Amino acid sequence: MRAQIQVISVIMITGILIALVGAAYFWGAPLIEKRTSITEVTIAESFISELNDKIVSIANTGTGEASLDIPSGLVRIIPNDSIDPDNNSVILEFIVKQQMVFPNTVAYLDTNNIEEVAPYGEALPRVITLRGEKSGTGNKLFIKLHYRELDINLTPVRGYKIALNEGGEITSGNSKIMISFDRRDTIPNAAVNGGDLIVTYIRLIAV
Repeated sequence: MRAQIQVISVIMITGILIALVGAAYFWGAPLIEKRTSITEVTIAESFISELNDKIVSIANTGTGEASLDIPSGLVRIIPNDSIDPDNNSVILEFIVKQQMVFPNTVAYLDTNNIEEVAPYGEALPRVITLRGEKSGTGNKLFIKLHYRELDINLTPVRGYKIALNEGGEITSGNSKIMISFDRRDTIPNAAVNGGDLIVTYIRLIAV
């Protein structure tokens, strides 16, 4: 009888342990996945922010080159003169397990002015957005780094713009992105405000 009680006790304890482990996995796994997804998004945002810093630095200097490793996912580069609605942009696409944004909604990251043409000295030349969509068993995220025109409306009126891969094709890569200064042109009366548009052309290569 005593031996039977011991066996029953062992079975009960084993059952309780299995139940506890199952509960921990049931509730813990989604939390782990969420933390992992947040980390992946944070790394992606840091990559886009660092990429922007390098592009702007080279554009301001008017010379130089740099490179940056792509943390995960795929980078697409859409040239300034492309007919694609996302022209003059770099887009990082990657998959996370947890839904971080509602599908087909757009969130603006560290961007106070979202207009396509913004005041020079008050707004930054870039607009960064985050968009999500359902993809199989996971969620695909798109972080877009877009460059717009900045105008000075004081006399003499003029505008400034960073232009990516002028005359190129849409390219992509998942390993590294290389940045280099191409040239700087002044286009008479091409700014939205009617003044001259000073365009700094930046060449990007993704491999």
